[in-house]
Amino acid sequence: MSTEVRERRPRARLAAPRRRGAGRFVSFGLPALIIAALALVAVVTTRGDGGGEASVAVRFDGPALAAPLEAGDVVPGFAAPGLRGGEVSWSDYRGEPAVLVVWAPWCPHCQVELPLMHELAPQYDMTVVTVVTSIGDRPGPSPKGFMEENGLIFPTAVDDSGGTIAAGLGVQGFPTSYYVDRDGVVVETAVGEAGEDAMRASMASLAATGS
Repeated sequence: MSTEVRERRPRARLAAPRRRGAGRFVSFGLPALIIAALALVAVVTTRGDGGGEASVAVRFDGPALAAPLEAGDVVPGFAAPGLRGGEVSWSDYRGEPAVLVVWAPWCPHCQVELPLMHELAPQYDMTVVTVVTSIGDRPGPSPKGFMEENGLIFPTAVDDSGGTIAAGLGVQGFPTSYYVDRDGVVVETAVGEAGEDAMRASMASLAATGS
C-alpha cells in the first residue's frame, strides 16, 4: 500500500518556519478510523517487542493529525512498550533537547538515516528517541534485529498495529524526525532521509537551544 512519492519539504526552524525535505522517504495512508481517533487513546498491541508476543497498552495524549507537527507545536505525550522491554514514555525526555524519529523497519531510508543519526548524536550531546511503527506492513528486518545489527541503542517505543502514535504525530512518510527543544516544542520537522550536512546543521541548531 506504501508508495514512493516526490519530495515533501518540511518546515524549518521556529525562528523562520519553512520546510526542508530530503526528497527520499516512504509515504503511507492512514485509515479514516485512525484520523478520527479521540484524545487519550489507549489501545492494545500484540507485538510489544517487535517480534515477541505481548499485551501492552499504547497511550497517546491527543487526537490523530492529518499532517506532521510544525515548528512551534508541542509534542503530545505518549507511552508505549519499549523494544527492549519496559516502557518508553516521552515525558521522560522533557527538559532536554531531543530528536524524535518515527520509522518503519522495512523503510530503506530509515535504514540509512538511523545509523547516521547514531554516529552524529554523541558529537552534539543529543538525545535521540525513536518510535517504530507499521511493523510487518512490508517485508524487512524485525525492529530488534535491525537495531542490534547496527549497534543502535536509542530508546525505542513500539507503536501498535493501528499506528496510534504515528497518527497522533501526523506522520505521513518515513522517516519523520522532530527536533524538539527542552520545553517539548518542535524547532524543526524533517521528513525524508537527511544527509550528513543537513543532519549536522539541525543537531547543532537544536543543541544551541539548550545552551
